[in-house]
Amino acid sequence: MRSLGADSNFRVGRDSRVERVTDYAATTGAAYRAIADQYARTWDEPPAWILAELDRLAGLFAPGARVADVGCGPGHHTRLLRERGLRASGFDLSYEMLASVGTPDVVQADMLALPIAEGEFDAVWCAAALLHIPRPSVPVALAEFARILRHGGQLALAVAEGDGEAWETVPYDVPQREETRRWYVFHRLEALSTLLDTAGFDVESHWRRATHRQWLHIHAHRR
Repeated sequence: MRSLGADSNFRVGRDSRVERVTDYAATTGAAYRAIADQYARTWDEPPAWILAELDRLAGLFAPGARVADVGCGPGHHTRLLRERGLRASGFDLSYEMLASVGTPDVVQADMLALPIAEGEFDAVWCAAALLHIPRPSVPVALAEFARILRHGGQLALAVAEGDGEAWETVPYDVPQREETRRWYVFHRLEALSTLLDTAGFDVESHWRRATHRQWLHIHAHRR
């Protein structure tokens, strides 16, 4: 695992632009610290929709295109992107999640201030990670996605669909003394599309699926 700035193409993020949400981040981070190993085992085998979305994204590029897997967790999707011939780099705020399966060349980083040069990547993959960012800071995250993408670069985004924000108890077995809550922010297509437009993205398509919650998947490109 690399630390911030270990690659010459990465740079320390501009913290002055970040609205600090330490209570949410610390509590959600503590939950991921507690469940990291269980989470990694649970999601080791990707569901069919993940494989289909990864195949779609890989089909848009020649081998060697650079993809940022933002909120990569254990790095399962990072690995699958690499297996499809892409140069994928994983970024996650949780050290324990990054270390859980030993995925190489992943970086501990905050999506609100990514340690990446402007226009460095051809695509951003962000699956079930933006949903932990408090709503006032979502435009900051989307602006970071746009900043690190080249013009025409692709964004594959998956969020929880709905209204409001709430704490949810994690569905994993953890010691009672451990923090077990994660902050969830729910999005609607129209409002999120407006935020994406403001950040410099054009939405190309979207689709939905349902599990224990409703999910919204958006495909967009940087103008």
